Amino acid sequence: MSLTRYRNRVRVARALDRLEAGEPSLAVLAADLGFSDQAHLCRTVREHVGHTPTSLRRLLT
Repeated sequence: MSLTRYRNRVRVARALDRLEAGEPSLAVLAADLGFSDQAHLCRTVREHVGHTPTSLRRLLT
């Protein structure tokens, strides 16, 4: 596994934890986790888990 892939797995796991905890802003979440922007967060999460952060938020509530 490449370093980038591993780093993204860790960041996606943290994003999922924060979404489950009720994080209201995807833009803030992306900035806090080191993504370049909200779209980068959404693409990476979809690549790793098959759902966008918005759909995951609905599934987790």
